[in-house]
Amino acid sequence: MAFKLHGSLNPHGGPVLYRGIIANTVTITELDAVLLDTDGFIALGTAGAALLGHVIGLSDKNGVGLNTTGVAGAAMGSFAGTFLTADANETTGGQVRAEVDISQLTLYSATPDAALADTPGSDQAGVYFDLKNEYSIDETTVSDSAAQYHSWGVDPLTTTSVVVNIFKSSVFNTA
Repeated sequence: MAFKLHGSLNPHGGPVLYRGIIANTVTITELDAVLLDTDGFIALGTAGAALLGHVIGLSDKNGVGLNTTGVAGAAMGSFAGTFLTADANETTGGQVRAEVDISQLTLYSATPDAALADTPGSDQAGVYFDLKNEYSIDETTVSDSAAQYHSWGVDPLTTTSVVVNIFKSSVFNTA
């Protein structure tokens, strides 16, 4: 289960990017949902919290791509989109950074934690979902009012996912 890029509601623009330091001791994967923790560092998204966006890239403090997984003793060239930050990443541990798409106009194909329609309405457009974890939505949180993601309905490319965009943004609103 994971988020996948699906497109944009803005036919003329690209992503809105923010680059920041990742919190200490975090295993982060490209396209994870993230937020800013109370110290202003990038942390994994949690249910109900206003989101910063989704990770689209990881790099060192100089903007150079990563070449290991961050695990002690990892082989050069082992990086495959996931990295474990050091326990002092925020200060002296390398300051690995995430490039985050913070736009509410970016569309994602989101895999729920259970089959669509297990909860009535979860397969419909115009409903809202919260995260289950940083990489999937919670199918049981479907709501007609507001949550972290707005749904555009079942993804036509894979009927086991829905197309969503961020609704509850820590940057553009806190609804």
